[in-house]
Amino acid sequence: MKSALERIQLAASSTTPSLVPVGLWMTAHPIQTLSQSAEEIAALTVTSVSAVNRFSKAAGFKGFGELKAHLGVEMQSVMEPVLKLGHAREEPELTEIAEAVRGAGEAPQIATVATWIMKARRVWFLGLGASSHLAGYAVHTLMPFVEAIEAVAGEGGTEEVARRLMRCGKGDVLIALSLPRYSRDTVHLVRFARDRGASIVVITDDQASPLSAIAHIRLLAPAAHGVLPSSAIAMMAVIEALASGVMTQNPDAVRLARDLAETVLAYLAPRSVSPENQNLEEEEP
Repeated sequence: MKSALERIQLAASSTTPSLVPVGLWMTAHPIQTLSQSAEEIAALTVTSVSAVNRFSKAAGFKGFGELKAHLGVEMQSVMEPVLKLGHAREEPELTEIAEAVRGAGEAPQIATVATWIMKARRVWFLGLGASSHLAGYAVHTLMPFVEAIEAVAGEGGTEEVARRLMRCGKGDVLIALSLPRYSRDTVHLVRFARDRGASIVVITDDQASPLSAIAHIRLLAPAAHGVLPSSAIAMMAVIEALASGVMTQNPDAVRLARDLAETVLAYLAPRSVSPENQNLEEEEP
């Protein structure tokens, strides 16, 4: 079934000429549509209240009220940052954030996913938009301990991601990251990978996330924030918990960690000696 916005767009391109101005305005201003009355939209489009209601019916709704109700549900995640800024609280909810992080990092499915990662032919981390940075961090953390791992994070656009995922298939694990506001392309790409036989793990904020229904395993990372569209803190906790799980299951983890430390040692700057420690060193006989 088409979304409310898609129905508005379709009607705007196929309705009678007298209703086209209403459809084009709603298509260009879906958020403003939610805050305007039929009278206000009629004035903005130089039409009439009757035209606004007739266009709503042409789009498949009973009237303008039902159009706004359906559109409002769809636009909720888009509007939340605006509403949050209007009611921003002075004190951050540190206790709630800490509880979310602790719960996300202790999810019982993490050990199962860690086992999947260890046994996979290849591991893919998929993240678009803000989630692309988290996908990159996940691969950065796991790369020393997983032989075949890759981030597909939107470099070159969605078409390039799809091309790279052509190599994804049976025996692979794809871990998709998605926080509000959700990316439609991420949903399409995850479904594409699942159809090719990959095992799908989704790290997202809520069971209502559009990725939840596609996942074989879902790890929840609450993302509520007082001002920002979403918080990535809990997702970072899940990523680090996965890395810990993989490292503890890898029998060569100690050797690999030692080799990594020796490899990067030449590129690391030494810690400076604090005045207090310097004084202690000078006093030693």
